[in-house]
Amino acid sequence: MKDNNFIIYILALANASVVVGMGLITPSILIIKNDFNVSAETVQLVLTYYMLAAGLGQLIFGTFSDRYGRRPILLMGGFLFAASSIISIFSPNILSLLFLRVIQGLGAAACMSMARVIITDSFEKTEAAEKLSLVTAIMVIFPLISLILGGFIAETIGWVGTMYIFVLFGFIIFICALIQIPETKIDKIKRLNFEKISNSYLVVFKNSKFLILTFISSILVGIFFSSFGFMPYEFARLGVSPLEFGFWLSFTGLGYFAGNILNKYYAAVFGIEKLIIIGCLLSLMSYLSILFMHLNSFLNPLYISLPIIVFGLGNGFTVANCIIGGVSATGSNSGTATGVAGAMQMSSGGIVGAIVISLGGDESFLVCLILVNLLCAIAFLLSIYNYKNKT
Repeated sequence: MKDNNFIIYILALANASVVVGMGLITPSILIIKNDFNVSAETVQLVLTYYMLAAGLGQLIFGTFSDRYGRRPILLMGGFLFAASSIISIFSPNILSLLFLRVIQGLGAAACMSMARVIITDSFEKTEAAEKLSLVTAIMVIFPLISLILGGFIAETIGWVGTMYIFVLFGFIIFICALIQIPETKIDKIKRLNFEKISNSYLVVFKNSKFLILTFISSILVGIFFSSFGFMPYEFARLGVSPLEFGFWLSFTGLGYFAGNILNKYYAAVFGIEKLIIIGCLLSLMSYLSILFMHLNSFLNPLYISLPIIVFGLGNGFTVANCIIGGVSATGSNSGTATGVAGAMQMSSGGIVGAIVISLGGDESFLVCLILVNLLCAIAFLLSIYNYKNKT
């Protein structure tokens, strides 16, 4: 593939598809709940099903792209994302919308997984790392944009407006990939060896270091994405409009961006194990401070938005380092490990969010904070265990 910046930007869009599919619709959650007259548990599934499909899809499409090529999977992903969004506009009930959100999630998974592997196919290791850094840096911006834009759309058009943006987003990826992206998988395998694939998954799941680091990153990513489900209720209780909500919640992205930049400079100085501990500690401190202020009846949105900058900062130190440390520990099974790590991270967002809402998180922010702080504490303890048992 030619070293074409336009192609890299297309792949950056594809890589951000999962985040866009979550962030843009989040400010509309309460509107969807009221329009379809459903419970909080049911409307939460709009986010949960999407995240589960996005997670599991990464396991499927990575394997199938080895057989059928990267380009067809990417084209299919863009098409599925756009087509399901068009049909979603006319959803007569919540069940049809949930089904189409699963299709959206699968489309996003195909786009995201292919964007990364196309880059690794096309460039040498050092250059590929540089391209992936650019793609990641662009992706970090999308939670900020999608939450704020989603809030504006929710307030002016309603949740259907987000589907129009999804249609545009999916078709941009599809058309640009059709015109610009060549096939990068030259030596396609002739048939899928499911026994070999199963054995590689078995080896990965037996690797304790991989599991510990993946659990840590999955917990923190799960908290981030689950907040898209429970935060709208608390901000609504504070009298915040959908547009303002998108602005306040986007503060997490500012911290995450800063954390990634700092991590780039300090990973070699402190080592990834220490930075993972620091990141987990910052995440725990951020939600402990929100809990303290909530118990003392703070009513300004800043009592949430300022601490979640620190949470984002902690994730910037933790998530990438956990992936690097965990995947590198699996040796020749690194490709399988990457798919498993991505699937666990995405799925955890849907699972944690569903648990929080099912326990009453839509009615009590205290329930949300207790569970999130418990998860942050578990991640922190696992990070210490990982450091003490590093090899």
